[in-house]
Amino acid sequence: MDLENFELPNRMPAMTLRGVVLFPKAMMPLRIFEERYKSMLLDRLNEDRIFAIVGERENVSKEEEHLELPFGVATAGLIRVSKENPDGTSFVLIQGLSRVRIISIPQEIPYRILEVEPIETIVEKSSFGLREEIIIQLERNQHLGGEVTQEMFDFLNPLDDDVTFVDLAVYTLCKHTLRKQAMLEVQNLTKRASMLLDDLTRENDRLDLIKQALGGKQDGELGYN
Repeated sequence: MDLENFELPNRMPAMTLRGVVLFPKAMMPLRIFEERYKSMLLDRLNEDRIFAIVGERENVSKEEEHLELPFGVATAGLIRVSKENPDGTSFVLIQGLSRVRIISIPQEIPYRILEVEPIETIVEKSSFGLREEIIIQLERNQHLGGEVTQEMFDFLNPLDDDVTFVDLAVYTLCKHTLRKQAMLEVQNLTKRASMLLDDLTRENDRLDLIKQALGGKQDGELGYN
């Protein structure tokens, strides 16, 4: 399937997972072991191979835990690889297609089905230049011994589309589920990129202070101030 030209169904099955956020274009490995999801996978493989990954809300009462209450924004994804294991479980590699807003949940049995509408990213002139600022902070993070690696640069830099660049940078680097979900829900690219830039800058400032405390070169001496 061409990820740029696809028709998204307005109803799709979903996996509701705690601590998991998928972004458009990102690849996510999954282990399918629950019977409901085995059934869902079989149906998807025989049809359009599309289902949604939706995060489960965590701050709920014990009485509500069994409801698997979802966040309001999820990501529709396409099954790229599916391999059944000898023990009956399956390995699945899903690639994000589009943000979707959940309108309703018309079905729960045998697995959850969502009624959704796609969410398009709003790109304004105010987003121009933010990519360059993000790259500076990514380079700064690498020099400070953060999580950014050369492999990440080799993966992110060739991306022509700024929306994809920001989304995949967030997906790769953001480790806090609620923050990641918040950035998934932001429709405006300028705001989304600014959130990423703020997080990177804050983390780099923290790493710089640690480096100074340990007697290393200050960040300014490295040319990233």
